[in-house]
Amino acid sequence: MKTMNKVFLIGHLGNDPELKTSENGIPFLRLSVATHRSRGKNNEFETVVQWHSVYVWGNQAENCAKWLSKGSLVFVEGEVRQIEPKESSDERPLSLIHAHEVKFLNTKQGNLDNRLHPRNHDAVAQR
Repeated sequence: MKTMNKVFLIGHLGNDPELKTSENGIPFLRLSVATHRSRGKNNEFETVVQWHSVYVWGNQAENCAKWLSKGSLVFVEGEVRQIEPKESSDERPLSLIHAHEVKFLNTKQGNLDNRLHPRNHDAVAQR
C-alpha cells in the first residue's frame, strides 16, 4: 500500500517574509501561516489559532518576498517534514511544512480577486 504526505493550508501570514540565502546559495524564506478552527459545545465556541512554519525555496521564495506581507492570505500545498533535535537536546522533533506551491490569494497590492473583477457590479451590468 502506498503512503502519502500532503498538506493543504489556507491562512494569513503572521509577519513579513524575510528572504535569506542558504549555504548553497539557494534563496529561501519561512512563512508563519495562521489557520483557525472553532471548538466547543453547547453553542459556546471559541476560535483556536494554529501557527504553521512553512519553508519556501528558490524562485518561489523570491516571489513570496516580493508580493507578500504580514496579513496576506495564501494557499500552501506541501509536505510535513521533521527536524531532529541535536544529540544533546531532550527536545522532541520539530515539524515544519516544505512548500511545493504557494498561491497568493491577496498581496501587497490588494486582493487579487478585486483586480480581476470590477468592484462596481452595476457598471458591468450596464455594458
